Amino acid sequence: MNQVSPCKAVLFIALLAVGQAVPADSYRCGRKLIHSGDSTEQVLRLCGPPLRKDRAQESVQLSGRRQQLPVERWFYRKSSRSLEHVVLMYRGRVVAITVGRR
Repeated sequence: MNQVSPCKAVLFIALLAVGQAVPADSYRCGRKLIHSGDSTEQVLRLCGPPLRKDRAQESVQLSGRRQQLPVERWFYRKSSRSLEHVVLMYRGRVVAITVGRR
């Protein structure tokens, strides 16, 4: 019989409690990766147009400080079974990538 250690159980519960969106360092589009700092042109070239876009105020790390900024959110999903990725754009550059819901 395989038992789960209490430490692993607490870690699993904590991961569930984190919430819907978690930060990601990059997003894979085919064989290429996009990262923070990439231009909107690069993202469009590598990933194509997003499923949808919207505008919002988001708290993002920029120049070493966390700031509330007006960003454009680009939503990508590879398939109906994959997680949604949200690419936050500010002034024509990727400032963050988050992993959202399924």
